[in-house]
Amino acid sequence: MRTNSQLSNKVVRGLSKILGQEFVAFWLEQAGSTHSADRCLAEVVRIDRETADAVSLWLRPNALFKGFEAGQHVNLSITIDGVVHTRSYSFSNAPTESGLVRLTIKQTPSGLVSRHVVNNMEVGTVVEVGDVFGDMTLSHTQPNLHTERPTMLLLAAGSGITPMISLIETLEAQGWPTDVTLMSWARNPEDMLFDATLKAKTNEHFKYVRLLESGANLAEGDLAGRPNAEQFEAVAGALDNTDVYACGPDGFMTALRGILGDAPKSFHAESFTPMALSIDENAEVKTFTVTLTKSNRILEVSNNKPLLKALQEQGINPPHGCGMGICNTCSCEKLTGTTQNMQNKSVCGTNNTALRLCINAAQGPVSLDL
Repeated sequence: MRTNSQLSNKVVRGLSKILGQEFVAFWLEQAGSTHSADRCLAEVVRIDRETADAVSLWLRPNALFKGFEAGQHVNLSITIDGVVHTRSYSFSNAPTESGLVRLTIKQTPSGLVSRHVVNNMEVGTVVEVGDVFGDMTLSHTQPNLHTERPTMLLLAAGSGITPMISLIETLEAQGWPTDVTLMSWARNPEDMLFDATLKAKTNEHFKYVRLLESGANLAEGDLAGRPNAEQFEAVAGALDNTDVYACGPDGFMTALRGILGDAPKSFHAESFTPMALSIDENAEVKTFTVTLTKSNRILEVSNNKPLLKALQEQGINPPHGCGMGICNTCSCEKLTGTTQNMQNKSVCGTNNTALRLCINAAQGPVSLDL
């Protein structure tokens, strides 16, 4: 049986063929509709205030949304003062039969989108939901979950709790097929996202430990200080049979890798702030040709500049979002050539691979599917 949403989308596609896609899309947008022939639009149906500087958006996507798995993130496009901005956020709920999805967004001082969402977003707003990404999922990391009963240690700092709450809700819905410990870092108790919810979930299979700044108002069971080996020893003990999942700012992730090393059975991570682009000031600056096969253009670009920036400087503006290597909006196919990731310095000479333009520079002649 077809749903009303599926029928409506069929009508939209039919009208688009008759009246033109741009015409139909314009009037649907004016009416605040999420129906579209080719765009995954979603209506904000509820906004929950989580902390003083964080909110959860509950979205109802249209029929073009293909779903997600706990632990994944998605590109979210929001129009602010007539300009579309795209950012990547983790889902903070388990997949539900209702089809609603939750994105929990914490305001950052320099974050244009996060500040708008936390302070100005309204119920009824229509946003665009893009591609879903991420391999920190149970299907990918725990293929034998229901036969092996693994031990999982979840580590989160700040809004890095969002994919963890999604994983926790999913495991809870499955009857806790694993033993889970969550260690969550924040400055103060008031900054701890989902604190009451997590406390209520505590049981013989789920342990929740808060880690706060030294000098914060500690409660019984809380630990203080930045991540250190003593905390892990006290909470989780030996990690040789433990699968570790981590999410947080890049500095937090770097600290974890230094502390944990090869001790865990496995280590799965998502970082929501990028590593800085690394430019070797002493390296020889060279220029290489970049061929854009779709637009039939050949350009000269520098080897010390991200391809996205180099293209924009020459009047070419490919689709892009965060500009920091997180959201994948600028990803396109590299047909041939060698490029270097300016965050981790890795070099890729493989042809016909996905390339994020915002963090990769040409290291020789390159051809792109643009």
